[in-house]
Amino acid sequence: MKGVADPVAGGGEAQRWVRLSAPRGALPLGAILSGIGVLVAAVVGLLRLHRLPVTLCYFKALSGLPCLSCGSTRAAALLWALDPRGAFLMNPLAAVVAAVLVVWGAADLALMTRGRALRMSLAPSIRPAARWVAGVALAANWIYLIAVGR
Repeated sequence: MKGVADPVAGGGEAQRWVRLSAPRGALPLGAILSGIGVLVAAVVGLLRLHRLPVTLCYFKALSGLPCLSCGSTRAAALLWALDPRGAFLMNPLAAVVAAVLVVWGAADLALMTRGRALRMSLAPSIRPAARWVAGVALAANWIYLIAVGR
């Protein structure tokens, strides 16, 4: 499969920023992680672990600030209750990661019938920018969690 091409590459073949492939015999990591995510959401939702009267976050207990993943358990419960908007408002990054896992897992399940699994690789030239974007996403999510008082 072709990836996203660099629009400023001059002449010859365009540089690929992202390469998607579906190699034969690859581990279906997306399907595995999606399955674990569904299991976690089911356990949290069915056992109502998100309604415990105490916080289980040591970072929050010691600092008074939410950790980077505060609200993820409640977001999982909201996803189990089929409330993606509520999950996004609870912890945006956790909800987006869950959505990506659903798409990746569905792609892996479709490819598994042919003994394949989805793989993605970034061009070395774009990896620093991808790390920067991930860091900004984590920081923005943390600022949001602090602002709403998780």
